[in-house]
Amino acid sequence: MDNADYLRMSMDANRKISISLEKGLANVQRNGKDVISSIYSGAERVSWYSSCFFDDYKDVCQELKEEDRRMIAAINEVFNRKDVIFNMIEMYIEYILDNFNESARKNIVTQITGLLAKNRVVFVTKSSMSYLIAKSISDSINFTTKIRATIGKTSNAILTLLDFYSYVQKAALSARRLKTFNPSFYKVLYLNKLEMLYFIIEPIVQKNIGHLNTMLSEDDAITIIGDMIK
Repeated sequence: MDNADYLRMSMDANRKISISLEKGLANVQRNGKDVISSIYSGAERVSWYSSCFFDDYKDVCQELKEEDRRMIAAINEVFNRKDVIFNMIEMYIEYILDNFNESARKNIVTQITGLLAKNRVVFVTKSSMSYLIAKSISDSINFTTKIRATIGKTSNAILTLLDFYSYVQKAALSARRLKTFNPSFYKVLYLNKLEMLYFIIEPIVQKNIGHLNTMLSEDDAITIIGDMIK
């Protein structure tokens, strides 16, 4: 079972709840009073919906609703894409390589994978180089272990709406951190309906996500990418 299959299996219950939530999202504000006092997991996020009852906090209410909708869209991407985790890593690598010319990119690929020098393969596009590095990272045992640990921590017993909101809350806070530390990469994921799944790869990339806002050298890029495999 690869990482994508593991994620789909773990999120199957979430998907069922998200479908129900999508149908009843308009009722959240009306029903909010009944669950605000809940002490169960997810109550924090649900309690935030109290903002919907006050005109001065309508922007907060709309932000919460939008995050819920984006989470539903992200869960759909898990099931619509062949490997959503690989896709996010590939986007991340492509984002890093975007800072370099073709010669520098080839050197980075060589240092990370060794395949370019060994096979004398000529990669003419940034996307093909990103794919090769992302594949190398995804195949790493350490990477798989870290990713599955993250999935496991956030997907156990997702059986009720409050449990689901606990899950959404973690995803939303992670996405907000990314938007703060690296709005450009946040936009990349947002355009692909994946920013609410950033929490999955956050433990792997958080060490250097802010560093990507600066001018990177080839050594910087090699170190940043190499940290994902360790």
